[in-house]
Amino acid sequence: MDDPSLPDSTSVDAASGPSPSSSEAAPSAPPSIEGLQERLAHGDETAFEHLFRQLSEPVFRFICGMVNDEALAHDLTQDTFAKLWSIRDRLNTIGSLRAYVFQMARHRVYNQQRSEEVRRDNQAEMKRLHPDASPPSPDRTLDARLLQDLLDEWVAELPKRQREALLLRRQNNLSHDEIAAVMDISPKTVNNHLVRAMKRLRRRLHDHRPDLRSS
Repeated sequence: MDDPSLPDSTSVDAASGPSPSSSEAAPSAPPSIEGLQERLAHGDETAFEHLFRQLSEPVFRFICGMVNDEALAHDLTQDTFAKLWSIRDRLNTIGSLRAYVFQMARHRVYNQQRSEEVRRDNQAEMKRLHPDASPPSPDRTLDARLLQDLLDEWVAELPKRQREALLLRRQNNLSHDEIAAVMDISPKTVNNHLVRAMKRLRRRLHDHRPDLRSS
């Protein structure tokens, strides 16, 4: 596996590790961010692990303070470091790696917030256009069930790796890096599988029901 598996949420909460006992020698100072940056730029997985241990907790706290949701903050922290690993070969062109990591985290927070705003705006617009919308009739409920059955069939017809990634994401709510660990691939490859799977499903849905707009 090219990419190291990122630690789970317990690692984010205790990134500094346990304190040594009094009988043990005092631990050496952690490697410098600058030194880790150079090693990481050459694909050093150990350097990535050290960097994750030094920065994941402060990044998590930063994100959590912005979104006020620990589960979401954990996912965005993992996404940030997964992205950092995927662009490791470009890190020699970056000035302050610490600042860059926090900038990446900030961008992810704002992207998530924009997506949430769009979702809320769409819901508000639907309520405005259909203020007196009644509960779905039995016929509409049956139609939705039939459509779900079709969707299940289309998912089953996806290429194996796309289907596996989609099921892990949609049914089990695994993050990209968790799926990468399960499938032994990089988070970037996970994203590629998910994007291609959703394109196939949207195309099938459009062919079946052109009147429906898939998101």
